[in-house]
Amino acid sequence: MMISRISVKSKKVWARTRNGCARFRSPVAIPRFILQMTALLLLVVAQVGFAQHDPGVRPGSPGAGGPLPGLTANELAMFREGIKRANQLESVCDTCSDVTPGGDNGQAPLLQTLTNSSGLGARFNADQCTLCHAQPAIGGSTAFVVPNPQDPPSRFRKPENPMFDLIPHRKGATNHVPSFLTQFGPVREVRFQRRPDGTPDGGVHQLFTIVGRSDTGSPGCNASLLPPIDFDGEFRRGNLSFRIPTPLFGLGLIDEIQDLEILAHHNATASQRAALGIQGVPNRSGNDGTITRFGWKAQNKSITMFAGEAYNVEMGVTNELFPQATDETPACNQGKSEPNDITRMDANDLRNQAFNNPLHEVADWLQFTLMMRFFDAPKPAPLSASATRGQQVFSTAGCALCHTPQMVTAPQSETDALAGKQVNLFSDLLVHHMGPGLADNVSQGVAQGDMFRSSPLWGVGQRIFFLHDGRTSDLLQAILAHASGGENDDENGGGNGFPPSEANAVIAKFKQLPGSDQQALLDFLRSL
Repeated sequence: MMISRISVKSKKVWARTRNGCARFRSPVAIPRFILQMTALLLLVVAQVGFAQHDPGVRPGSPGAGGPLPGLTANELAMFREGIKRANQLESVCDTCSDVTPGGDNGQAPLLQTLTNSSGLGARFNADQCTLCHAQPAIGGSTAFVVPNPQDPPSRFRKPENPMFDLIPHRKGATNHVPSFLTQFGPVREVRFQRRPDGTPDGGVHQLFTIVGRSDTGSPGCNASLLPPIDFDGEFRRGNLSFRIPTPLFGLGLIDEIQDLEILAHHNATASQRAALGIQGVPNRSGNDGTITRFGWKAQNKSITMFAGEAYNVEMGVTNELFPQATDETPACNQGKSEPNDITRMDANDLRNQAFNNPLHEVADWLQFTLMMRFFDAPKPAPLSASATRGQQVFSTAGCALCHTPQMVTAPQSETDALAGKQVNLFSDLLVHHMGPGLADNVSQGVAQGDMFRSSPLWGVGQRIFFLHDGRTSDLLQAILAHASGGENDDENGGGNGFPPSEANAVIAKFKQLPGSDQQALLDFLRSL
């Protein structure tokens, strides 16, 4: 309920307050405007009492971005090296980086703005891992531009989307920025729902090309060879589906959860879920049948697969896991080895890294995997009285039936810091029907066009954008959007043949809660 929209009850409060002020008698004259302001203040207080709102990104320490406790000295060194690699800015050509590839050259503070790695694809979405994973710390979700100390203090007052200006125009590139990428909106990956012949697509289509860049190493690479895609036209035709980056914190812990642990939690809540129409099924690997768990639709089996795919799909960097380029236009790939980013043991091979350092023998994409493996989980803030109540509401309303608060990793691991650990992820790691309102019409494995993994909620207290496409920054709206396709849901009912959202009954319970309990739930989520 917005304060500007005065309810009938609030009008009565106003009338009583106004009349009370009018009847007030005092030997001291009270100016009329003070009486009016007092009445208005009481009205606002009355309205706020009925208004549930997202308290917003919680202040203070990120509580994320650090290494797991208990890592060995070598594991900690590999984690820190992974952070450096994730910060590296990719150039196109092996010989045209701003600084020696892989080295800091005494300019470590500036490496996030200088190309010091290579392999950027002819088509790409980003030229640096941390441009997509930076909120609230390196490894987070959809990112923003860090202010340059040399810029005026007022330049970046709000989180700024690096896809809006920085990435598409780096080094003289001439990319058009599609209308769905806004200055202060989320970083977005684009998938096409259908091919021109009407058959299902679902694949990522990179937004930018290297045309115009000063580091292509290929003067003949131009727009006729790499024609831009009409993303705005596809957007108007309703053919695009968006995804925002998922946070990387604690993924090594999730990687270590056994399938039997996931299924045990699922089976334990069968009767409760059945009463609310909640199903949930695992997405599975087509090769070994085990549960896949990473990505918006749990489409990736492991963080290793996630890393190799991200390097090739998002940055166009070919690697041992994805050795073929997404665009193989010869004139735009001159001077590149293929695959570009691999494990090398030759200390004299400087094509991509300075391999005189043992840490540099590991390929960038695999070092990215190790960084994710050793990231600690996000840490929650201390609970307020309202958040403590919200924790109870989270369970009684049914939210915990999909967002499982805790699981445990395997009892033994090659990484002792990951063995037998409690994982407070708030996800069952299964995929659920979410109805036509959230459907993106993209199928991956058993996850159909309206199915998504229960997103882990740890760290949600400091996220800026919500849902798979980043459509809102309001946590309350994100919760309400979980209801879709019900008989009484005129706004999102029906469409594309998708069944109703499995969350409909839970959201109905949420709407029936007292306002104080709704607010308590929001306060609890923002504490995570």
